[in-house]
Amino acid sequence: MLRATRPPTCLALLSFILLATPRLHAQTWVPVGPPGGDVRGLAADSREPRRLYLGTADGVLYRSDDAGLHWHRLSPGFPRRGASLDEIVVDPRGALFVGFWDVAGSGGGIARSDDGGRTFAMLPGIAGQSVRALAQAAANPDVLVAGTLGGVFRSLDAGRSWMRITPEDQAELRNVESVAIDPLSPDVVYVGTWHLPWKSSDGGTSWELIHTGMIDDSDVFTMAVDRWNGHKVYATACSGIYRSDDGAGRWTRIRGIPASSRRTRSFAQSPDNQDVFYAGTTEGLWISEDGTVTWRQATPKSLVVNAVLALPGGVLLLGCEGAGVLRSTDGGRSWIASNQGFSERFVSRIVFDPAGRRVLAGIWGDRYHGGVFSAPSSRGPWTRLGPGLEGREVLSLAVAGAQVLAGTDDGIFLSVAGGPWRRLPALIGGVDLHPRVTDIVTLSDQAFLAASPQGILRSIDGGTTWRRPSLGMWGPASALALSSRSLGLVLAATPLGFFKSTDGGDRWVLVSRGLGAAEARTIAFVPADDRVVYATSPRGLYRSRDQGATWSQVTGGIPFSDITGLALRPDGRTIYASDFTWGGIFRSQDAGETWERLPAEGLVSDRVWTLGLDPAAPEHILVASPSGGLHLLAPPPPPVTAAGGSGEP
Repeated sequence: MLRATRPPTCLALLSFILLATPRLHAQTWVPVGPPGGDVRGLAADSREPRRLYLGTADGVLYRSDDAGLHWHRLSPGFPRRGASLDEIVVDPRGALFVGFWDVAGSGGGIARSDDGGRTFAMLPGIAGQSVRALAQAAANPDVLVAGTLGGVFRSLDAGRSWMRITPEDQAELRNVESVAIDPLSPDVVYVGTWHLPWKSSDGGTSWELIHTGMIDDSDVFTMAVDRWNGHKVYATACSGIYRSDDGAGRWTRIRGIPASSRRTRSFAQSPDNQDVFYAGTTEGLWISEDGTVTWRQATPKSLVVNAVLALPGGVLLLGCEGAGVLRSTDGGRSWIASNQGFSERFVSRIVFDPAGRRVLAGIWGDRYHGGVFSAPSSRGPWTRLGPGLEGREVLSLAVAGAQVLAGTDDGIFLSVAGGPWRRLPALIGGVDLHPRVTDIVTLSDQAFLAASPQGILRSIDGGTTWRRPSLGMWGPASALALSSRSLGLVLAATPLGFFKSTDGGDRWVLVSRGLGAAEARTIAFVPADDRVVYATSPRGLYRSRDQGATWSQVTGGIPFSDITGLALRPDGRTIYASDFTWGGIFRSQDAGETWERLPAEGLVSDRVWTLGLDPAAPEHILVASPSGGLHLLAPPPPPVTAAGGSGEP
């Protein structure tokens, strides 16, 4: 009998162990927005015209399978972070080539994918070259030409091998930014450098300078050969747009676009009409419908257009800085944002507003299309809160009733009930300080405290007037923490040390000299016990058990490195922290004594700047990394019990 009952008992024991094991490793990070961000490149697959590719400035590749209506990040996708994916070429036989350059360095290369962008192989022969332009010969798709900062390279075997086709000692044939190949003759190559354009008629054996009619010292952004007439060549430069009717023998500058809009980063011809051209500039999109004779502006000037993709049937897509993708189905007469699934915004702050049943995200690095976004839950959908933050970067956020306060690089802005933002002048002694506000806390809908390089600023009348409390001497403050248990208890981090106030920031007392050589980035009280305070710093996480009077470095598995993000559950036992420089999201479930690193599956990068916990569902973790926008880690659904079973052996 024992032998007969033993197998089910073992099975039950195994099931118990599996169910009792923490499900951490079954969880996956899910991208949740906000939509938009910087787009560097766009390309279409000629075999499947509804399949499009999008490249970003941090090595992330997206794909759309419905002509740009929806996007999804490819996984594992492009393998290099920190790379600008400007040049995307889709081979008519299916291969995908991505030319890239390292944003923080001088390297780069070309990667090839044969599975629709899911996986890539780096191509030898051009590895390490900063690739700024890439073109494929229409007459022979085995021929590829790449423009790099080191010169021009050519492949005759679909990228398997490469050779330099410009002399290494020719200083003028370096810093190549644009490339075009004659559609009928693969040996005819046009290139534009940071200085002037060049042409080779023999596959790179010899080169001639082709600048007649073009203003000298013109940075040539793009080169293009007419789809219908190979003798017509177009070049866009810092001095304007040029056309040649004789294979670049002589250039004529095109009129009709104002001088302020002449920096044309992208140029395209309609696949349906030989007279229709599109110029993507640093001041929006311009369209010509009469062969470049006249032009009309088709978008607001606030758009910086990095890529133009013209599809058959009048469908246009623009890849923009900050605004992401704009899409038109009527040849550019009307536009809609088409960013569903695409998120490349850098979120500087995450704030949950339980009373307003919303989560707020402040955007850093995008002065014109950023600001503050709001969503009813961590999963979205996201909407941008009112106008008024254009030109500003959001460094801090706080909520006061129906009001949202944004600390920016030029003071504090306030929005009421999602309306327009208005700046609150920080007048001290009759002079507006224009402070860079790195942190804000709100004690009520009228009482605010702000940390800035000019010190702590305090208002008790909703931001109408401000006062600068004395901290013993005037000096900068970097971070603030407000107790949720003790009325008026505030802690401030400064280069002099930590100051404490028990009356809502009116008077302050120095309680400690700080963290030694480390500078506090953010500070937070434990909600359930405000004797305990945590501080992040470039040298790790620190903890005080006496409201900032003494500090000790937190150990137990968390690195002594650049900790920037911090979030605590109300009981203070579960804590999350993130390392922005080296990467890593860490969790402690025993009040900071021991730590484990969370899995990064689903994240583009686990270099996380800030993170937050949903008060309504504290098991939901929301993190912000420099790539991919916000990501959510939520518990997996409970296991499904088989119908009719009790879950017992």
